Amino acid sequence: MERNRFIHYGSVLLAIAAVCAGLLAGVNGMTKGVIADNKVKAENAARTAVVPLAKSFDESKAVMSDDLKFIPGLDENGNVVGYVVVVSQGGYAANIDFSLGVGLDGKVTGLSIMNHQETPGLGAKISGEEWQKHWIGTDKSYEFTKAADAFAGATVSPTAVYTGIQRALGAFENGVRK
Repeated sequence: MERNRFIHYGSVLLAIAAVCAGLLAGVNGMTKGVIADNKVKAENAARTAVVPLAKSFDESKAVMSDDLKFIPGLDENGNVVGYVVVVSQGGYAANIDFSLGVGLDGKVTGLSIMNHQETPGLGAKISGEEWQKHWIGTDKSYEFTKAADAFAGATVSPTAVYTGIQRALGAFENGVRK
């Protein structure tokens, strides 16, 4: 008698799980295209934020250099006006992921911190818009100074972003700009 009850409950649970899985698969199928379109729109908006002169981006003409993918930004006439690259650099708590815009002259055209797990109130200040704008116009020759580029009590996170910027600018000079 006890055994039949376990079989009954197991069968009911299996049926419920099968119905839920079917519903999830159906919803996933219906929303997959919308999610993909929204992702492309969000990526292009983030790219335009760091390469403001670009009207579109051509991933088919991306250039790889030092394991970084530089995607050209094009103006309305199809001319390359800059490149966008996503950099992942080790920070205090975890990797800091950011988009970096690089102009044809090798200078930073924009910086956008996309993801980080830095300490709130300290390293998390790298997400501040003013601090990110601070890097616009810098190039490979720029040297990090704690007084201008870091925050009181937090130097690891800003140094990590600086290191990532320098790595990307070096890869640009060595593999893209040539």
